Amino acid sequence: PERWEQFPSRLPLLLLHAAALATHVDCRQAAFRVAALLPASLLLPASAAGEVERLRSADGLIRELKSQWSDLTIDCRYGEMRRELLSAENKERLLAEASSTSKSGTTVTVCKSSGVQVRKVLGTTAESSLSRMGALLERPALLQRVPEDSLEAYQAASEQLQQALAAADGAAYLAGNDYSAQTTFRRGESTDTPNLDAAFQSVSEAQQALARILEIVQAGG
Repeated sequence: PERWEQFPSRLPLLLLHAAALATHVDCRQAAFRVAALLPASLLLPASAAGEVERLRSADGLIRELKSQWSDLTIDCRYGEMRRELLSAENKERLLAEASSTSKSGTTVTVCKSSGVQVRKVLGTTAESSLSRMGALLERPALLQRVPEDSLEAYQAASEQLQQALAAADGAAYLAGNDYSAQTTFRRGESTDTPNLDAAFQSVSEAQQALARILEIVQAGG
């Protein structure tokens, strides 16, 4: 125990930076292991309670994202002229409707798919509990809660979570290229959304990884 007093108080931070920058898996595992085994006297003073609570908040946010997926990915703020009014026999009706202050008789609400709201929830284009997840997972106070025999599982789940979130964000961004994002459709109509489907799958994978992380840190707390 006395030998730890010879090290600067910033040692945990330096070790975490090494973990973040390490490109070799064994080096990264070693950095995680040393940081997790540091005595409490050298850790940052903040408790891990806030970090664990943010992980729980992130888990709840992912669940909400999945449950509200259709509402968040379908934008029905568009309108188009009713096609039947454009026929020659409906010319008089069209003129009558056009002179009305209400447009409900001449237009119909249509939709487009979008990944914009998904990216906001993921913390890419707006602040959320999923923002900067990598930095959160490497905080000393959180690593201290990881049992030694679960360090590799924690690291694997951490990497899986970050990769899944990145994949979900990338797919949500590419969703702007989906046919349904560029061509309107009526609410309730089936649409082809391959990129949004891929984003949803990645969000589900992130949820699984986060559940594993919570299981580990709560067992060690």
